[in-house]
Amino acid sequence: MNTIKKITLFHILNSVFCILHSSAQSYSGPESVVYDSANNRYFISNNTANQILARDASGALTIFTSNIASGPHGLEIVGNTLFACDGASMKGFDLTTAAVVMNLNVGATFLNGICTDGSNYIYTTDFTARKVFKINIAAQTFTTFVTGLVKSPNGIIYDGANNRIVWVTWGTSAPIMQALLTDSSVSQVTATTLGNCDGIVRDGSGNYYVSAWSTQSVYKFDSSFSSPVSVVTGLSNPADIYYNLADDSLVNPNAGNNTVTFHYMGSATSVEENDGVEFSVYPNPAGNQLSVISYQLSEKTSIEIYDVTGRKRLTLNPSPKGEGLRVDVSSLSPGIYFVKVRTKAGEKVARFIKE
Repeated sequence: MNTIKKITLFHILNSVFCILHSSAQSYSGPESVVYDSANNRYFISNNTANQILARDASGALTIFTSNIASGPHGLEIVGNTLFACDGASMKGFDLTTAAVVMNLNVGATFLNGICTDGSNYIYTTDFTARKVFKINIAAQTFTTFVTGLVKSPNGIIYDGANNRIVWVTWGTSAPIMQALLTDSSVSQVTATTLGNCDGIVRDGSGNYYVSAWSTQSVYKFDSSFSSPVSVVTGLSNPADIYYNLADDSLVNPNAGNNTVTFHYMGSATSVEENDGVEFSVYPNPAGNQLSVISYQLSEKTSIEIYDVTGRKRLTLNPSPKGEGLRVDVSSLSPGIYFVKVRTKAGEKVARFIKE
């Protein structure tokens, strides 16, 4: 009888553990998403559970870390570190071990959005205090980059080509704002009729995507932030969205119904209809050398290499004869990259893997 009781108690406790364990590995207020290309997984900030989840290629969820005091909210990867907005602090976690490698209290009220220049600095929005902080990654120091904002800043993106950071705002008729990197001067990029904008991302062709709670939708803006069109509808409090250049998908954490949805955006980074732009890259995967061949030269040809975050890594000089290029890519870390060729005929993007 005692043996039966022990066995029964064991099974009950084991069932409770499995239920709790399963519950811990489900979405609870998903807020932000970022893709770890080196390990082919997504990280999702599980806001109301104070966790960061890892989602593998099969969709299975595991807890990456519970070492979170508040939130977390915005996520960003730089090198081998996952950075997370954690209340008043910016935390950094080693991608391999999940060990805390940064815990910097910036004196914020509510850190929300985050972006990076890819190597040196992080920019993060303080939603409640209406500020933007600039963090030196190596030194683990910070400055207040922008203060005194009229509307609460939310999702933010780095735009190195235009030497600025751009963020969306909360409230009705929420404008999209910018600050120049040179002097931190703030100005409006464009007015909108949207309300409670949460996230902002960019695809490989320079189009921007903005999530809005007011319409439970995501809108696509062109590179000049004009002509917004709704591209994803029927969401549930769409939060800090992510654009995966590797497969042209928009990833949306739905804070309202505890889901994360994936939306294929077609050929957003490959303009296949421009038949006047034809080229190929080899070998693929590439070692330290990459060849870009058979492109059509014009006086306005440009050839650039981007990483999966959309950051430009190399600008190439086209051959005057247009026969192709042999490119030294030894400076690039292993991962997925994109070669973009622009001519008068249009543009086209090819993906390659750096080993």
